[in-house]
Amino acid sequence: MATNSALSNFAERLNAFLYRQHIRRLGPAEIALAQEWSMAVIRREHPHFSQEQADEFYEKLIQIRAYAVDEWSQRMN
Repeated sequence: MATNSALSNFAERLNAFLYRQHIRRLGPAEIALAQEWSMAVIRREHPHFSQEQADEFYEKLIQIRAYAVDEWSQRMN
C-alpha cells in the first residue's frame, strides 16, 4: 500500500510541476484571452448568474486542483 501512496504523491508532484511549466509559457495576452473565453462559457451556461456570481464562479474554477490519474491503479482498487 505504501507503494501506491508514493506513486500517487509522485504523480501529484509531477502534475503540479508540468502545470506550472505550462502556465509560465502563457503571456498576458493569452491569459486575458483564456479568462475572456472562460467568462463567455460561464455566461452561456449560467445565464441567470449576475456579474458578481459569474466572477465568483470563475475564481473558484481557477482554484480547482488538477490531478493526474493513474488508470491502472484505479482499475486495481
